[in-house]
Amino acid sequence: MAKNKITGLSQIEKEVIFLKAVYELINSMVNYEIMDLAGTSVVFKSMTHQMYFNVILVDFLSRSDKRIIGEEQTYLEAVTLICKNPSFNENGSANGLTLAIRNFVEWLDQEIQVETWLPTIDTDVHLTIKRTQFIKICGNISKHNFSRLSITANELLGILGTNKIKIELEDVLVLLKDFYEKFHFDVLSSHASIICEFLNNIRWGIYEYLKPEFDHSIVYEGGNPPMYRFTYPKGIINKFAKNCYWDLMNEIRSRPYMPKFQVPDWIKDGLKDTYTLSV
Repeated sequence: MAKNKITGLSQIEKEVIFLKAVYELINSMVNYEIMDLAGTSVVFKSMTHQMYFNVILVDFLSRSDKRIIGEEQTYLEAVTLICKNPSFNENGSANGLTLAIRNFVEWLDQEIQVETWLPTIDTDVHLTIKRTQFIKICGNISKHNFSRLSITANELLGILGTNKIKIELEDVLVLLKDFYEKFHFDVLSSHASIICEFLNNIRWGIYEYLKPEFDHSIVYEGGNPPMYRFTYPKGIINKFAKNCYWDLMNEIRSRPYMPKFQVPDWIKDGLKDTYTLSV
């Protein structure tokens, strides 16, 4: 009988698998096909591109498939653990990645207060909610038809309850549209540049972390065009892990195509704890 999961992975094999997954997810979210970088601001090319970004961002914040990696954890949790005991750290090369992950995790976990008009129930409320909560709710609404949103509706029901809004589940199903209009098209749009800065910093952090490993690993073999190969580190034996390592090293051949950018502090300060917009 064929195995239904990968087992027996070493720490270094798990690391390269997670790093490849994270790098690919960020590349699919933060790129010039779906957004423009105007100075230090990100502008999506269409509403569809913003929805796509939100869907992939939810995947990035979700848990990995236990059958693939042998563990069920979020990608942020995985990289946080990697940074505590990095396999490829050389002269502090992991420092940038460690800082980028820590900053993003702390930012996502913060609560903000959003002045929210909910016309369906004729209610105006200063809704207190974690950033990671509204991102996931909006991403699931972007991805699924209302008939597959029972879990999302129950999550929103709980958030409304903590904000002293008591309604029934059937009302929340109707309310999803109100929430989406406010938090996807308004709040997420305002946060998008900051989110992309965090993600881009993580991408650069991975590049800077693995660049010394790339320099040690690559072997040029001449030819026209030039041929090359990579030397696998000790501990990478699994075929899938080898493939992930090879792909990662190929990514590190070039610097990330989007430059580092920093959203002005006055914008970040305005979105630190509260987000209020006249309705």
